[in-house]
Amino acid sequence: MSTLFSAPYSDPRLRSLLLSHYRTQGTVSFDLLEGVDYTIQECSECSLIFQKMAPINEMLAVLYDQFIDPKRLKELELSRLTLENFREIGRRLSDLFETIGKQPRDIRMLDFGFGYGRWARVAVAMGAEVFATEISPDKIAFAQSIGVKIITQSELPSFRFDVVHTEQVFEHLADPRGVFAELAACLAEGGVFKMAMPKQGRIRKLLRKHGMIDWSPYEEGYKRREYTDYSTIIPLEHVNSFSLKAVAALARGEGLRAEVGRFGSRHLDIDLGSFRAAAKSSRDWGMRLLKDIYVTVGPGKQDSGYYMLYRE
Repeated sequence: MSTLFSAPYSDPRLRSLLLSHYRTQGTVSFDLLEGVDYTIQECSECSLIFQKMAPINEMLAVLYDQFIDPKRLKELELSRLTLENFREIGRRLSDLFETIGKQPRDIRMLDFGFGYGRWARVAVAMGAEVFATEISPDKIAFAQSIGVKIITQSELPSFRFDVVHTEQVFEHLADPRGVFAELAACLAEGGVFKMAMPKQGRIRKLLRKHGMIDWSPYEEGYKRREYTDYSTIIPLEHVNSFSLKAVAALARGEGLRAEVGRFGSRHLDIDLGSFRAAAKSSRDWGMRLLKDIYVTVGPGKQDSGYYMLYRE
């Protein structure tokens, strides 16, 4: 085990980072962080990067009710319901379903980390039977209103799913190994377990060179692209950062194999409705092609942030 960075939350740079990150989301209570260190470590065996002091349930309740205002989060999620996002999600789900070799109507899917259902609502519209685990009464009511079936985490062993879908989930978990084991156990034969999260990227080099930054990449809108990879270790929220090696270590323990996912460049869908639409759709396809090249022959072969897992 090695330490990549450590400083108390009272450090001016960390305080500035937290204020920047939550400025438009909610309110930070620094008194709850008094006497606590923010320490980033790396596992020498599997390369997992993680925060040593991950928030416990009581702190998570404060984090997602106060630091992050649920009303603002819902507004943000709803703002992402765009035609472009619908096309992207539909394309990615089509890839998942084709991998399994079933029509959507025959697929049972678990959307673990449902949120406000951007992925689930598209899967339901395609004809899949979609389940989710959720504890928030508001989100449960919302899920049911769009045709998603809510089950408790304790009920998972009774189910088998063709698709276990996790989008930007595992970086938040205090017990990723335990949750992974639960989800792997309910993956059906021939099914696929999808994991998507921020990639590690250059975070080791960035920490050696700069230490911790004093602003959030999210607030900056990723305009300072050379610092984008700091998003993989956002204090309190992104407590785990995975590479393929780390995902593969989890997979082996549950009898699964892990592969890097693809981003859909084999779908050449060009909009010929206008010159502007054609240019934009061609550019989008070009970006997907570059991403697929990156994960096929580039550094993304080991660190893409998008992984597909199958039973051995």
